[in-house]
Amino acid sequence: MTALADAIKKVATGPHLSKDLTEQEAFDVMMEILSGQADPVRAAIFFIAMRMKRETNEENLGILRACQSITDSQSVNVDQLFIFSDPFNGFNRHCPMTAFLPAVLAACGLPAMSQGVFEMGPKFGVTHAQVLKLAGYSTEKSTAEAAEAVVNNQIGWAYLDQAQASPALFALETLRTQMIKRPSLATLEKMIMPLKAKQKTHLGIGFVHKEYPDILAWLAKAFGYDSAFIARGLEGGLVPTLREASNNHRLVNGAVEACTLEPENFGIEQDTRGVKTDDTVTAQRTLDEGLQALAGEKGAAYDSLVYGAAIILWHCGLIESQRKAADVVRQVIDSGQAKSHFEAGLV
Repeated sequence: MTALADAIKKVATGPHLSKDLTEQEAFDVMMEILSGQADPVRAAIFFIAMRMKRETNEENLGILRACQSITDSQSVNVDQLFIFSDPFNGFNRHCPMTAFLPAVLAACGLPAMSQGVFEMGPKFGVTHAQVLKLAGYSTEKSTAEAAEAVVNNQIGWAYLDQAQASPALFALETLRTQMIKRPSLATLEKMIMPLKAKQKTHLGIGFVHKEYPDILAWLAKAFGYDSAFIARGLEGGLVPTLREASNNHRLVNGAVEACTLEPENFGIEQDTRGVKTDDTVTAQRTLDEGLQALAGEKGAAYDSLVYGAAIILWHCGLIESQRKAADVVRQVIDSGQAKSHFEAGLV
């Protein structure tokens, strides 16, 4: 009997008889699936049964540890690093301005990276990879190449695709699309740590459902992140609404705390929640909006970059005042520094 078969017997026996797996059991099952030897039907049954049962923190951690173990990861020679993890299945109601935030943060002195895939079901929305590829970025960079860019003072940022960093996990893309419903992997893949800083590695991750902040904070702490900003962002992303207060959470000094953010405290006054379009959101429209914002053109895209970067600088303790953090970001954008870092990273 394989680890996967044993696990299905435990977790797929109905709402009253299903049993939880230990962290090690979850790790063993996920390693069997990642090996490519598991029957895809059984793998799908496992993920769906786990979702129906509801995964425990320990089960999630075991699966996450397995995904990390097959990921090409490196330590980088920077004191701090911020990792952006927007939803891998993208956005279809708002342009994902987060694609430009690693470059903005790098220009502010905080090295950053984002991770994802080119497209992912069931949403198949606009992703960082689609936007950056249109800009001329090679989405086939290796972990080593991403690490090299992050430590380069003229660049300081990178995007790393799951297909390059975690090919065994990426190989499950077709299975996940056929499953239709999102498995736990949709959350856990965003917590993988392909690059790790010398001193502090910070995670940025969004949530939609109210039970997730505590889950994400527990996992981030157990997995070794030094802090996490857990955003109630647009479409489960990292940038909160520009129009009103948002109820976010933070993992700071080992404890999770609620974090209500007001755009006006960052000097932002907008009557829109984010960057929307008259028609369907596209990668090209997102790129156009982002480049205009990096060129200093004021509007929702510009304010999204200011708000997102300022929140992170404040969260990481680099700037104590929210308003001052926003002003620093505005100066970095208006001076052309953010644009220069973005363009340097495309080469």
